[in-house]
Amino acid sequence: MKAYPITLVVLILFFLCILVCPVSAESVQEKFQNTINSWMQFFETNLEWFSLTLNEFLKRVIKITYFTIGLAGFVLWASGFSKYTGRRLMVGALIMAFVAEILL
Repeated sequence: MKAYPITLVVLILFFLCILVCPVSAESVQEKFQNTINSWMQFFETNLEWFSLTLNEFLKRVIKITYFTIGLAGFVLWASGFSKYTGRRLMVGALIMAFVAEILL
């Protein structure tokens, strides 16, 4: 129900701009295209920023994860409590480190 007043205001403002400003159809089209292009540029810039921020966040999370897994594996391996599990954890941490540092 709230969309009707907003739509009405937008339509009134649009028609007032057309009636008050004596411009040709080409300049209205150019203004419209420029407005749409500026919106697209705005969304593109924000989407790029968001993807870079998300990528950096994931890298940090993966670094914390592989460090923790590697440390747990080293403790298990060095203490002799579970040598094979510790070794597998360290290998998994090395693979995660490779993916995080090289591929991402």
